[in-house]
Amino acid sequence: MATIRFHDALRQAAQALAHLELPAEPPVRVVRDLYGRLRFAVDSAQADYPVQAREQLQKAQAALGPYATSDELLFRESFSYPDKFFYQQNWLQTIVPMGSNEDGEPLPATEVLLLDRTVTGHDWLQPAQTNGRHAHRVVFFGLKGGVGRSTALCMVAWGLARQGKRVLLVDFDLESPGLSGLILPTERVAEYGVMDWLVEDAVGQGDTVLQGMVSASPLGETTQGAVRVAAAMGSQESDYLAKLARAYADVPSAHGPQRLGERLRRMVEALEVREQPDVVLIDSRAGLHDLAAAAITGLADTTLLFATDSAQTWQGYRQLFGHWQKRLKVVRKVRESLAIVRALTPKSDREGGVKRFQRKAYELFAETLYDAIPIGVVESEADYFHPIETDEAAPHFPILVDWDERFQEFDPGLRPEHGGASEAQVDATFGALIEWVSKRIQGDDA
Repeated sequence: MATIRFHDALRQAAQALAHLELPAEPPVRVVRDLYGRLRFAVDSAQADYPVQAREQLQKAQAALGPYATSDELLFRESFSYPDKFFYQQNWLQTIVPMGSNEDGEPLPATEVLLLDRTVTGHDWLQPAQTNGRHAHRVVFFGLKGGVGRSTALCMVAWGLARQGKRVLLVDFDLESPGLSGLILPTERVAEYGVMDWLVEDAVGQGDTVLQGMVSASPLGETTQGAVRVAAAMGSQESDYLAKLARAYADVPSAHGPQRLGERLRRMVEALEVREQPDVVLIDSRAGLHDLAAAAITGLADTTLLFATDSAQTWQGYRQLFGHWQKRLKVVRKVRESLAIVRALTPKSDREGGVKRFQRKAYELFAETLYDAIPIGVVESEADYFHPIETDEAAPHFPILVDWDERFQEFDPGLRPEHGGASEAQVDATFGALIEWVSKRIQGDDA
């Protein structure tokens, strides 16, 4: 017997469910535990489920070898509260690729109802329902640091404040806090930060630090609007690493454990009530981290995906999009909120470079997040979400931020007369992004 690997185990389980002669109702579900081991679950009393079907399932489960929890199936009597297990929101309809046949032709994928028990990563697959009664939230995300994401966020904040908007910035980059250092002098940093709220919330005291979490940035003093900042770290911090070690923990509540995404959403909502911003800009942690997941799927009305034309960029985004791709509910909720930003756009061969980037971005989205249009079917906007490559409103169409050495070691708070960038210089580099975000926000009011 061939050795089964992690990526083969779920495929083998799905394949068994597709070919076994099992009752159509109730459907057999799949549970994957913390170690990747699989188990079949049936929302039925064991005595009510056909003996032959049960024996087939036990045999298929045992065939998973080291990826079988045991040969014991899960039925309703396996749980003290079966409804809580079978009707929780964490079950996701998941597409499982079936590989290729002997001729190399792809086989049709199979769908299974999957409950994935994981240590981290829950929030990538739990998009929240936004109710439209809050300021537009824009998340700035990148797979890697060093692409100018935080600087771009600061310049967008300034650009929006110049238009008279009240802008709230929230730093979610807890493991590399630095947003306050960009736009807040040391004496302006608020007493408490996002980290303080997380540890205080764990003992039911989150509200006690809210009034001391936000401070005004000098960046907004030359504008008609305002730039307000909720930093990751407070001004009097002396025990940050000890707090960081506890920040991501689930917190008990009357309705069950609250995960990081739920907690951060409550925090942002509370800050919005206090600050009444026109727009909220969130500086996400780089990489495939739970903080990024909480921001993108749990909070964002818009997510700006910062990217350069590198193999690492495309591989990383393909992994993330591929993770979403298997869950149609997640894809349909997330994809239209995304927009890709071509960061650090080189000046040499600019036109050709932009076209190459656009082509790669379109291929990535088309192969993962856009709907596949069957051969012979006329594309219909009502039936399929699959923008054409040249659609400037599509998620894949790049927003350009040019490379400018002036902004590589840049102090956004420094005024032009003291060596800082002028409005014209900011607009030359970040103008397209500022304009795009401004129009996106106006779309909420249309």
